[in-house]
Amino acid sequence: MFKSIFNQKNNQNIKAENYSGILRVIGDRAAGKTTYLAALARCSNADIYSKVESVTPGNQDGKYLIKQAKNLIEKGLQIEPTRLANDVLEIRDYSLRIVLKNSDKLNLSNTVFNLDISCKDYSGEFFSDILQEKDSQLLQDYLNDCFPATGIMLMIDGTTHRKDLEYSQGVDKLLVALAGDNILGQKRRIALVLTKCELADLWVNRHRPKFLTEARFPTILKRLESWQDLGMGNVEYFTTSAFGVTGKKYFKPNSQQIYRGRGGVASVLEDVKRWRPFGLVSPIYWICTGKKLMDN
Repeated sequence: MFKSIFNQKNNQNIKAENYSGILRVIGDRAAGKTTYLAALARCSNADIYSKVESVTPGNQDGKYLIKQAKNLIEKGLQIEPTRLANDVLEIRDYSLRIVLKNSDKLNLSNTVFNLDISCKDYSGEFFSDILQEKDSQLLQDYLNDCFPATGIMLMIDGTTHRKDLEYSQGVDKLLVALAGDNILGQKRRIALVLTKCELADLWVNRHRPKFLTEARFPTILKRLESWQDLGMGNVEYFTTSAFGVTGKKYFKPNSQQIYRGRGGVASVLEDVKRWRPFGLVSPIYWICTGKKLMDN
């Protein structure tokens, strides 16, 4: 894949633009954080209309993600939840290079656009339990590990709107903890990402992520907007689906639901041949560049 890109570059004087980002993915246990990352590692194979040319791993943890996608997602199995690490040095740090296709929509008709990211996926317990503690050394270790991040992806299962107030308390704690940190004078970017958006009640508003967030998680949105208004950082809203939908006129989630409750929805991929993830790259693109990337 890369060979063809660089041949094209040599033949057509295509230049390369490189952006990098250090990301932390934070969310509750059922948010689908690891599933999202594994789907991202394989999304270049998913859709001919995708803006992604290729995704390649930069380390062993990145290769592990691809194995998770091949051995579990593509076989209709669940990915095991990320376990809480008592030592932050044990957390996997996924390194990926995302190459975007040349596109007039991106104003990149003569540019190869590379996103180089390193990303850590915190267990759900960090968001639901550890953030509630005050004088925990483990909490401080996680926060110290989070401080170098240029961007945070706050992932929320879009069906868990009944936990809006509960989640907002965790968001408050995180924002307060991050307020005393300064990453070289830069404003940190927080991307709020609603997951499971292949489901019909979320899919219909997938192109209106802020509207959907305000409708389902008004307290969280208010907290994030206040944080941004105070000049503490920048916030943007996104929708995503690790599985996507099938059908051309009448859409159907490409997933089999195995559980649904107050804590979220658990599903597995239904048809690997029609696997079309949605919105995987947009939050990363924004974190790395500060610009929005429109999805199909």
